[in-house]
Amino acid sequence: MDDLKNKIRSTAASSVHSEMIDGISHDSSSEYMPKPKKKKFEELHQRDTVWIENELKKRLDRAGAEGGRGEKTRILNEALRVYFGSK
Repeated sequence: MDDLKNKIRSTAASSVHSEMIDGISHDSSSEYMPKPKKKKFEELHQRDTVWIENELKKRLDRAGAEGGRGEKTRILNEALRVYFGSK
């Protein structure tokens, strides 16, 4: 076991990774620019509790079931945009 540990220690100093890093050109035109992280759903939305008329709730539930996941949220957000006159 000690032999294995020593072998790992001795190869760590001449790591392939450090050779790869040293060989990278630092030309400003080829700098790696990471993509900005996509915001999480929870960062863009807030949960709220509201009262909806029974008939409207039934219609919303049917439309949500037909449209799949997130359809109710999409419908409500679209309705609020129309109400407030914004996109």
